[in-house]
Amino acid sequence: MKERYYFYYDELDSTMLEYKRLQESCKGLMCVRAGTQDDGKGRGDRLWLSPPGGLWFTFDLRYEEVVPSFSLFIGYCLHRELIRLFAPLEDRLSIKWTNDIIYNDKKLGGILCKSHPGRYTVGIGINTNNAIDPELGKFGAISLKEILNCDISNEELCYSLISAVESQEKVLPNSITYITYCNEHLFGRNSMAQIDEGRAPYAAEILGIDLSGALIIRKSGGEIVNLHSGSILSLKAFS
Repeated sequence: MKERYYFYYDELDSTMLEYKRLQESCKGLMCVRAGTQDDGKGRGDRLWLSPPGGLWFTFDLRYEEVVPSFSLFIGYCLHRELIRLFAPLEDRLSIKWTNDIIYNDKKLGGILCKSHPGRYTVGIGINTNNAIDPELGKFGAISLKEILNCDISNEELCYSLISAVESQEKVLPNSITYITYCNEHLFGRNSMAQIDEGRAPYAAEILGIDLSGALIIRKSGGEIVNLHSGSILSLKAFS
């Protein structure tokens, strides 16, 4: 593992915000972890619920190039490491475009990536030992403790996930490696889904992910489209 400064707080507004504050005094690689967040941020500044017991952290990765599919690279790293550490996850864990880790159709974790000149900041939330609130996601949520029937060391899992990302940095220039993996473990592939692009949601079939990280869908009229932004609302088509 690369030399990195680790900061832990029982409670924070947001690990992303604290990372920004620490940048003024700490110029090295960092990881900021919190027992709970009062104002955690997800995609589009949505509230990222972070109850006590879960794993909530932000870290950085120095990388000069802009990678459109970077969040999928992180999903690839997390998926690989989680099934390596916890064998019962292997056949039921999937990657939801673009930024969630799903177990048995329920959200286990989320990813938020931000690009800056020469680096990325990565926010990760994993439901480990926390109680599950019905508001944790449209797909429902599940925790590692619920799956494995044992407590998880958040500190050790944090170290392991960051180490997994650092060890796989070599595949970033060749997106086919992690995009192929994401396609093999893609949540909802070959299923009908409700797609949201910020306008009226519509039904489409999920076909896969292209090498730029775009989601390939087939609309009801047969048109095939590559989505570079948007989200999957559900796997149940609507009329």
